Amino acid sequence: MNSFFLLALCLALNRPKEDEAPEPEVITVATLEKIIHISELSTYTAVYNGIAKVMNEKKPEKIDYYVAYEAQVKAGIDLDQVQISVDHEKNEIVITVPEVRMTDMIVNPGTLDYMFVNDKANNESVMEEAFKVCKEDVSQESEGHPAIHDMARQNAINLLTALIQPVVDQFEQKYTLTIG
Repeated sequence: MNSFFLLALCLALNRPKEDEAPEPEVITVATLEKIIHISELSTYTAVYNGIAKVMNEKKPEKIDYYVAYEAQVKAGIDLDQVQISVDHEKNEIVITVPEVRMTDMIVNPGTLDYMFVNDKANNESVMEEAFKVCKEDVSQESEGHPAIHDMARQNAINLLTALIQPVVDQFEQKYTLTIG
């Protein structure tokens, strides 16, 4: 079952009827973990326009051609790595977000555009070779781009807050939720 449907169901089932007094509930790590139980979560998508150079195999100092391309880069977190701790004495819930990582990089093969320096490189294997080089290029460029990581992390924090805060707010005893 999708986590969002599980959360909605949990909220609906735990809501007291108008004529009933709410029953006290106990917050547990297991309850909170069930809310976010999916593994990989992409929290940021960026479109990347790049130009990669393809070097000559026999003369590695020479460029055979340049290839322009478009790619989609997705970054996010592994929700299995989210750490949740509950301190009942301090009424505090602390959620630790794992490091952001690239979850997917998709080069659009229909966007490859070549500029040949060496006309002999324009052969039947050019697309396969160019596609491989473009994937390596987008990987290198996006991994070192701090804005992608920052936005993905902030979006992950916002999403976790949106998923968990409504459940925490339902409890009679007030808890402080810290996500970071």
